[in-house]
Amino acid sequence: MFESKTTKARRALFNLAALFIFISAAYFIVCLALVTVARQSTRTSDLAFFQKQPDLIVVFTGDQGRIPYAIQKARAFRQSQIFISGVYKTNSVDSLVSPLTAGDTINDIDINMLEIDYQARNTVENVMVTYKHLRHNNALKKILIVSHDYHLARIMKIVESLRRDEDKTEFYYSGVETDFTKWRNIKILATEAFKYTRTWFFLLLWDTDMDQIRVMPD
Repeated sequence: MFESKTTKARRALFNLAALFIFISAAYFIVCLALVTVARQSTRTSDLAFFQKQPDLIVVFTGDQGRIPYAIQKARAFRQSQIFISGVYKTNSVDSLVSPLTAGDTINDIDINMLEIDYQARNTVENVMVTYKHLRHNNALKKILIVSHDYHLARIMKIVESLRRDEDKTEFYYSGVETDFTKWRNIKILATEAFKYTRTWFFLLLWDTDMDQIRVMPD
């Protein structure tokens, strides 16, 4: 059947619009899933550590509020070891913790139980360094990983992808709750959805080697 140029153009425009709507809907679902998984994981960790404490709290740096949140958790557990991954080389335990002292946040926290990692530069490397740390500390079995809620689903995916058969560690996750009524946080969530998808393909194709730290853009 003969189609005019106008009809073809309209049909192409309709197809593009339908494709845009489909991609937008799929993207929205991914964003919603990231937050839903994180909130559920936080509730699960709260139940798991009710009246008991994790062997180690791991903090993945990258946004404000994660270290104070981890210290708050440590206080609630009456002190757990804290491992902070992805710290700039110019920082130390004192420089990371001292800004919190003004708010009486760490008076009852033993800073000798805080350890920092300078190697990790992105989330994949955060997980790799954490596994390396745990394999040198076999007594640490129940681990609570702290980050922002939008970030947890990607961490969980990487943790499970890099797990070895001999790893018996139990991981739990707790997220700093994000206010998604703010435009900045909505943009962060949208970016995270892209990063999660990219990481999923990266891990699908990557022959993991836990003994090497490899560069992957965050």
